[in-house]
Amino acid sequence: MATEKEKAILRKNLEKYEGKVSHMYLDSKGFVTVGIGHLLSTVASAQLLAFKNSKNLPATQEEIKADYDSVKKQPANRLASMYKKHTKLRLPDAEIDKLTNKHIQSFESELKRIYSDFDSFPSKARLALFDLIFNLGMTELNNNWPNFNAAVKAKDWQKAADNSSRKSPISDARNKYVKDLLEACVDDSKEAAGSGNSK
Repeated sequence: MATEKEKAILRKNLEKYEGKVSHMYLDSKGFVTVGIGHLLSTVASAQLLAFKNSKNLPATQEEIKADYDSVKKQPANRLASMYKKHTKLRLPDAEIDKLTNKHIQSFESELKRIYSDFDSFPSKARLALFDLIFNLGMTELNNNWPNFNAAVKAKDWQKAADNSSRKSPISDARNKYVKDLLEACVDDSKEAAGSGNSK
């Protein structure tokens, strides 16, 4: 189970790498998104959220549909801020945080399905896996990363680190963050083994 400290680190880094956007925008694949990478696959999914209008009143179903449709017509893979002029609604920070917490719970469950030993992994390995699944999704991570998954299941953190790089549009900095977390597990296990031998 992810600790509160891990969840706080995860939220901070997801916000750093995904951004925290209070209005609807299109992600790199052209999907309507809000908050910290929260996919809105349909107008109905957007209408379930507590958007506010310019008067800070709850947005109507029609207002939410208008924003969704307006954003959906725009070109994909732009800076999230580019879409702001096409929206009138905002999702409050508290609502974005609720969505992020739900994502973390959902992804933790998915990670446990892929890696039965997930709870016993070092904290840094769990953080790296959360970052990967948040970005890739369970199906992609489970089906298209065989070398990485074999390394993780064997707890070969160096091999996992060597196979953890994602393709563009994922930044080099984000890939380095994940690789560094996994390599730190190698260092930590060497230190633990060394301290065990010195007794």
